[in-house]
Amino acid sequence: MLGGIYFFFLLESIFVRCIKHTGSHGHSHSLEMIVPTKSPSDTAEEVNVQKQDDANKQRSDKALSVMIIMGDAVHNFADGLAIGAAFSSSVSVGIATSIAVFCHELPHELGDFAVLLRNGMSVKRALLWNFFSSLTAFIGLFVGLSVATSEEVQTWIFAITAGMFLYISLVDLLPQMVSDEVHNPVIFFTNNIGMLLGVFFMVIIAIFEERIRIS
Repeated sequence: MLGGIYFFFLLESIFVRCIKHTGSHGHSHSLEMIVPTKSPSDTAEEVNVQKQDDANKQRSDKALSVMIIMGDAVHNFADGLAIGAAFSSSVSVGIATSIAVFCHELPHELGDFAVLLRNGMSVKRALLWNFFSSLTAFIGLFVGLSVATSEEVQTWIFAITAGMFLYISLVDLLPQMVSDEVHNPVIFFTNNIGMLLGVFFMVIIAIFEERIRIS
């Protein structure tokens, strides 16, 4: 589990550094453009600065979109790995795990889609890249089904994927929920409802997973 937490920490740290490097690289060029000169055409200089700033913002948004898609692909691979290991254990555990993954993936994918749109990507392009990144779940599924041949291997896969999910929830999601709570009581209320419903569904699945059958 600690290995899964560390893996996602390392992955996210690399992504953040790449995004910051792209933004700082563009910002340095903007500073060069803003340095006062003795040119008589101040208006043309301002236009050039604005164009450079727009270009830098586009590069930064593009880098952020790429990092989101790559991170989503890794996340989906972990989901598929967990589902494959679960079905290797039993059909009921596999179905329960699939339901749990669906419950947390639906809002996650909608959030990624919204971020891609906000970064200037078109609806069709955002849907296409979300679809491509989701295909890694099938790769993880096949890997999980082929590798999880014993209970010991299944335990290791469950532990690693649990660490990944814990990292995402505690490091990425929870801080955002806490910051939103300060500014908007409605968001605070809906966040709590969502958390309690998620816990409720997970408890119900854990209690009745042995009774799940495919007719």
